[in-house]
Amino acid sequence: MGQTIISKGKNIDEAIHVGLAILQSKREEVHVEIIQKETRRIWFIGSQPAIVKLTKIERQTESSGAVKEEKFGSTNANEAQIKATEDHLSGKAWVRGGKIFYRSSPLCYPTITVGQGVLLLKNGHPVAGTTVVTEGDQLEIQTTEETVETKWDIVLDEDKLHAILHIEPGMKKRFRIKDASPDYHIELKAEQHIEIQNTLEYKSVLQKLKSLNIVQGFDFTAMAEAAKATKPGDFVIARGVKPQQGKNGWVELTVNLDSKQAGPKLREDGTVDFREVNNIPSVHPGQVIAIVHPPIPGVPGVTVTNEPILPKPVHPVAVHLGKGVTAIENGTKIVALASGRPVFRQQGLDVHIFMMDKLTHQGDVDLSSGNIRFHGDVDITGSVEDGMSVEAEGNITIFQNVTRATITSKQAVFIRQNVIGSIISAGTGHILASELAHLLMTIEEYIERMISSIKQLVSSPAFKRIDWKQNGLFPLIKLLMDHKFRSLAVTGQKYIETVRKSGRQQLHPVWLDLAERFQLCFFSSIPNELHSLEQLAKLLEDIKATTKQYADTNDGDSYIEMAYALNSTIYCSGDITVFGQGCYNCTIHSNGFLDIKGTMRGGCAYARKGALIQEAGSDSGVVTRIVVPHGQTVKFGVVKEGTIVQIGKTSYTFQKEHRQIEVVLDENGQIILDEKS
Repeated sequence: MGQTIISKGKNIDEAIHVGLAILQSKREEVHVEIIQKETRRIWFIGSQPAIVKLTKIERQTESSGAVKEEKFGSTNANEAQIKATEDHLSGKAWVRGGKIFYRSSPLCYPTITVGQGVLLLKNGHPVAGTTVVTEGDQLEIQTTEETVETKWDIVLDEDKLHAILHIEPGMKKRFRIKDASPDYHIELKAEQHIEIQNTLEYKSVLQKLKSLNIVQGFDFTAMAEAAKATKPGDFVIARGVKPQQGKNGWVELTVNLDSKQAGPKLREDGTVDFREVNNIPSVHPGQVIAIVHPPIPGVPGVTVTNEPILPKPVHPVAVHLGKGVTAIENGTKIVALASGRPVFRQQGLDVHIFMMDKLTHQGDVDLSSGNIRFHGDVDITGSVEDGMSVEAEGNITIFQNVTRATITSKQAVFIRQNVIGSIISAGTGHILASELAHLLMTIEEYIERMISSIKQLVSSPAFKRIDWKQNGLFPLIKLLMDHKFRSLAVTGQKYIETVRKSGRQQLHPVWLDLAERFQLCFFSSIPNELHSLEQLAKLLEDIKATTKQYADTNDGDSYIEMAYALNSTIYCSGDITVFGQGCYNCTIHSNGFLDIKGTMRGGCAYARKGALIQEAGSDSGVVTRIVVPHGQTVKFGVVKEGTIVQIGKTSYTFQKEHRQIEVVLDENGQIILDEKS
């Protein structure tokens, strides 16, 4: 017998291996005496380690694979205990400290399954899946290691105002083998450990900036943050200076030109004070009514590559003076030459200023008086009878009724009493243009979707094999119109028919041109130049320009006010107010806000800036429809079952009566009802 030590471990096997390591001996070179077997308790409270005594003996050379198996006799009690331990491990394998140990037996061989991230070499050959370990097999575990390099790049935005560094930090992935307790079958499992390795360096960033000619506006703080980033991200590392936009010339009014409520004044008892008929904006000779300001130029900016960014050019306003006004002090001030109502109209950079005359017609407009057409304001103290018409460049005020007549004003209409079976129009637009503009808005959406569909189809390999150069996109457009875009065909045809019925003399050439192009593009029987993506895109651009121009015609000075309307058509490029009993079976179009203080029963109303209706719908089932654009709302005091509200392209039909409710679109484009307490 030789050197002796006492060794401890979680179990007998571990205690033996610890002692062997201390003695620098093999199993067959020592004599093992078990002093204490391990004991385990719940939650490890009161657990005791295994304790063995190892004494060096004469060397023995028998081996059994990755772990040397010692053969002992059973001449004493200690050897019997060792034999029992060895029997317990017989046919099993286990992992400790990144190494595999096993004990085979003639009747049971351990099996091992290789998990992800682990490479097992058996006798020098890699093992995949599950393998059986036999006596003498040499086992070695290797783990994989993966390195991902840091990726980064610098790009400029469209205006070269920002240099943006995009970075994806690198990493090193390591795997560590998990310990496995002795078992007949074990699985080699590895834990993945990721170490972020951001290798971005200032020097490399500055070199890249130099190669992109980025020379100013550096943000070194952002660069430092990018160099410390632990996850992908974008960092603005250089900034240019935006240009300060200038301002076009403009006209500043020095008098209040609001003509609303310029009609007869209503007393508290509901009667009319005719003495207040002339309560309209007026000025006296020599009074300054407007100041003309020159344009203010903008300030240039600079890109991160030190290139100047010019602001948008500015232009002076063009002032056109009409009757009763003049310009002084080099055209910077506009002065009245006579008493009257000043009129200010602006479209783009063109401003028209003049004094408005006034005509007062006593009594009714009928066959005895004839129709009235006047370039100024018109006051009618009586009614407008069947078949008659009144047209004015200025405001029209009618103190009594309008029956089956036509009233047209380029500014405002005030009707004190009832409107029956008539057409009322106020503002710079007209009803026909309004209808065509609504059709164009729908067509615009369809064409956008068609262009998107065509681009997807022409990029597909199947389409590229088709010889379409001869006929262009004609066959494809025709196919889409017949199947996917039938609604475009219906709306486009309605637009064309509306233009044809209206007569060319009533419409601006732009409406006619679009109708002809719709016919050639969507309803032609033979290919033509419009059957191309370029021409479709140009058509879409012109439609958008036309609808925008129409939208910009909203005239805040135009308005219509009336007490009651029945079976009438009412159009205004500004606000419409029905302040009396309400309106029944009317078609209403307001490019401003619609306010019906009474009842709307039957008919359809469009309000570009939203609507407020005290009561809508009917108990008898007469359809009442209110339409507003996307982003606007409709408010009701009372709304009855069957009433239809449309916001944008989303419709909702009320299934029961509601009170004090607002109809809006949510963020998902769905109509919701917001009931007010």
